[in-house]
Amino acid sequence: MGGLMANWSKLFLKYLGIERLTNPNKYLYKLIWLGCISVCVPVILASTVYYQLSMNRMETFIQTESDSSLTILKDRAERVLQEIEQDSLQLAKDPMLQEAYTGSSSDSTIRNIEILKKIALVKNSNSFINEIFLYNSPGSVILSNEYGPIPKEEYKYKEDIDRLLASKYLTQWSPLSKREGYITFARLLPLIGNGGPEGLLGFEIETSALSKFLETDTVIVTSAQELIIVKLHDPFGLDRKSDAELLQQTGSLKGIQMIQASDKNSGRFVAEGIDGKPAQYSYVKNVFARTYVSVIPEQAITDQLDWIRRIMVLILVLFVGVGVLLTYFTSKRAYNPIEQLINQSRSLRVDGIQDKENELDIIKESLDYLSKETKKLGAYMDKMEPSLREKFLFQLLSGDYTRNETLIQDCTTYGIEVTSTNLVLIVEAENIYKEKRFLPEEKGIVAFSLANVMQEILRSHTLQGYVIPYQGRGAAILQFKPDMVQQAMLDLTREYAAAISAAFHNYLSFEVTVGIGRLYAHVADVPVSYKEAETALQYRIFRDSETILFIEDVELVKKQALIKYPREQEAAVVAALEQEDIPFATQNFKRFTEILQSSQSYVFIYQSYHVLLSSLIVSLEKQGANAVDVMEHNLFGQLGDKQTSQEICEWFEDTLFPLYLWLTRNDRESAGESIIQTICTYISENCGNDLSLVQCAEIVGVSPSYLSRLFKKSMGKNFLEYVVESKIDEAKRLLRDTDQGLGEIATAIGYSERNFIRIFQRHVQITPGGYRSNHR
Repeated sequence: MGGLMANWSKLFLKYLGIERLTNPNKYLYKLIWLGCISVCVPVILASTVYYQLSMNRMETFIQTESDSSLTILKDRAERVLQEIEQDSLQLAKDPMLQEAYTGSSSDSTIRNIEILKKIALVKNSNSFINEIFLYNSPGSVILSNEYGPIPKEEYKYKEDIDRLLASKYLTQWSPLSKREGYITFARLLPLIGNGGPEGLLGFEIETSALSKFLETDTVIVTSAQELIIVKLHDPFGLDRKSDAELLQQTGSLKGIQMIQASDKNSGRFVAEGIDGKPAQYSYVKNVFARTYVSVIPEQAITDQLDWIRRIMVLILVLFVGVGVLLTYFTSKRAYNPIEQLINQSRSLRVDGIQDKENELDIIKESLDYLSKETKKLGAYMDKMEPSLREKFLFQLLSGDYTRNETLIQDCTTYGIEVTSTNLVLIVEAENIYKEKRFLPEEKGIVAFSLANVMQEILRSHTLQGYVIPYQGRGAAILQFKPDMVQQAMLDLTREYAAAISAAFHNYLSFEVTVGIGRLYAHVADVPVSYKEAETALQYRIFRDSETILFIEDVELVKKQALIKYPREQEAAVVAALEQEDIPFATQNFKRFTEILQSSQSYVFIYQSYHVLLSSLIVSLEKQGANAVDVMEHNLFGQLGDKQTSQEICEWFEDTLFPLYLWLTRNDRESAGESIIQTICTYISENCGNDLSLVQCAEIVGVSPSYLSRLFKKSMGKNFLEYVVESKIDEAKRLLRDTDQGLGEIATAIGYSERNFIRIFQRHVQITPGGYRSNHR
């Protein structure tokens, strides 16, 4: 019986072509069995790892979306709520409202009409405000933009007014008992006084409008002085509930009560959700007694993960089955390419590869050859990586080394000569940002370009040293032999500096200034030489015609004469600007500059320009200019960015003097309308670009914060909302009038396709594809 089974086994193996398992020079049969046995192990391991990664990625994605949504919700809500609170404070501080508590009764009717006008103006400036009412306790009269003057006893919220007046809080968010779907921000009046509250100022807000502005499924819950804004996430399309039902169920959630009782500012925990099942709670509290909560049902997460689990099992079974079949059929053909590889290995005669009888030895020799070539390639790639020596030089120039032992050790490690005499030279480009050749944020590119040219020139001179890009400039550390005459070192340095200046001027059309420090015999003094080179560059403020500034030269002459501030020229400049005579102001300013430069004192010159700027600001205030508008332009900050006398003079003549006249004689409202019209046109014409508030402020020559307030006041919406609406309008036009795909349209308005679909659906309440189908 056993012999019969053995014969049947041999016949079966022969049928499969596996009758020669012991031949050491043939690998076909071993490949078949080894592949079939081992194919399952890596597939199962890989599937398990991928499954875990997918689970972790999904959980991370959901938490990230929750945190991002919570941050967006907080930013939006704070912007709206703080604006309402600020409007309430400004209205409460109005002198006419203050007079309402001290004025006589004879003028109460006229005063009430004026107060109602102010209330209507504040209410109309904010789309979220439904009603504003003012209660004056001595007069027992309520002023409302909806009802006008009305006795307290006839007002619909009189019980709530008594409750709010009895509250210990000066301000609070509270619902009104007979008004569902609304919350009220109440402020006790007067703002100043010790006699207790005599009145109440209330702003009624429609919660549905505020929730719609924030995000879908946002619920606003009030409790005492605390305001809780809850985002009920629905990441996978769960059933939605009505607003009233959501509000009722959300307010009774145990998780919300836990957050109220917690003394932590933020956190994350699991508690019962609206559907009665566990949910993940994330919350953030701020100093304004407002809490922002994000709630994600764990059932949504579990359902999604179950779907991934089923897919993974299916893929695993499929891969194992296909792997077993492919292993069997392809192993029969595997020996053919192996034989070709062996034949190719035998044909190689590079680097002494010998022909072997054993097939494994031949492949091994070939792999050794490839390994050597790989090492050569790796060594070449190492040369392309950033040098560690350059990082060491960064630390050396910045003075990070506090111990000489460590410095000497690193110098030896990176091949830096320790016994040489050292000198630092700095090269800075002039006016490249003003000429629009580079942007201010491209300092790294400028420094890299400077260093490359300096390195090439250094190689062509008989100098030893190192060049690196450093702090937006090119920096060179020159090293000389200790026995060289000092004057020879200085001459070689000046020749090198002159060659740098000429090269940039002739070949790159750059104007550069070179600052040179002193010679030092110890490498630890290199940071000192660097600081001296920086100091030398500061003297451009009165020696801007010189392209090479050596610290020994600029500090050689010490003025003995008494330096006097040119007070007469300052007065003449101010008087000329007050008379709107810019040519005469420019003439006196040039004389002012000449007197300053004759002092040859960097500190005196720099501070004198600041004194002149202070005098001009004082003059602006005397001429009636708004001090806040003046400060919005950050004039001292702009002056501080100027380094040379030419830059400072051009700034005074081209920027400050015209700005002085604009602030004193132009009508602010018409100028504001012109600015907003210019910005709106620019946004409409550049929907496909990245539009920033800073960029638009530079176009019209005002500060970003001033443009933001002006935009909100003129357009009734903030800058970001207008940009998004403009992009969505352009997308609607492209969907209606063109056949471009969603990806092309997204690129045309400056979005990725994913963000475009999400933002479009949020603002239009329909997908881009659905919008195109409805309008074509």
